[in-house]
Amino acid sequence: MSVRFPVPGFHTPRSTAPRVVRAGVAAAAAIAISFGTAAPADAHLPVVLTEANTAAAIASSPYVPDGTASVAFYGWLDAPRDTRAVRIRLDAGQEFLAQVLIPDLAPEKTLVQHKLPRLYIKEPNGKIRPLPSKDRVPFAEPYTKTNYIIISELIRPADTGTYTLIVTGRAASRFILATGGMEGITTSIENASIGTVADVQRWYTNPLAPLPGTLSRLGS
Repeated sequence: MSVRFPVPGFHTPRSTAPRVVRAGVAAAAAIAISFGTAAPADAHLPVVLTEANTAAAIASSPYVPDGTASVAFYGWLDAPRDTRAVRIRLDAGQEFLAQVLIPDLAPEKTLVQHKLPRLYIKEPNGKIRPLPSKDRVPFAEPYTKTNYIIISELIRPADTGTYTLIVTGRAASRFILATGGMEGITTSIENASIGTVADVQRWYTNPLAPLPGTLSRLGS
C-alpha cells in the first residue's frame, strides 16, 4: 500500500516506526475526515458503534463485505466486561489489518495495562486469537489537534472468510477499532451507518456513551 497522507509531527520509537506509521497514517486520515478537516478522499470510513453491537448479537453486528477497505469503528465500553463486535470479510492472500486506539484523555490514559480495551479475533476457521493491549504509542493527529494512544495492532495475510472482531475490557472506556489498509475503496457496510462529524466529536469529548437513540441527534 502506498502512503499518500503525511503525518507531520508523528514520531514513534525507532523499533516500532515501520509498522505503526502505516496504520497511524490511516488513522490520521480517518480522524481528520471524521472531524470535517482537511484530509484526502482516500480515508477510513467512520462508523459509531452502539450499545446494540455486542458480542451477544454478532449475527446483526456491523459487517464489511470487503475487509480491505479502511473503516474506523468508534465505540464505548459502558462497563467492565462490556463488548462491541463487528465483522469483516477477506479472501486468502489479502491483508488483514486491525488496530486499537484510545483517546489520550482521562479516564482511558490513566488505566493500568490490564484494564485497557482488548481485541479478540475469531478467524474464519473458528480459532480465537487474543490481541493483547501491550503498546502505548502516542499519536498526535495534527489536523484536529487531538491526541491518541495506539495500544495494539495486527497485520498478517488473511484466510478466506469472515473475521469477527470483539473489543472488551475490564473498565469502561472509549476505543477506536481500525480495520483494513486500503483507503479510497467504495464499500457497503451492513447493519451500520456512516458516522457524522457530530457523532465523532461527541465520542472524543464524552467518556460516557450517549443515551440509546441519540447518536443521530448529536450536535442538533
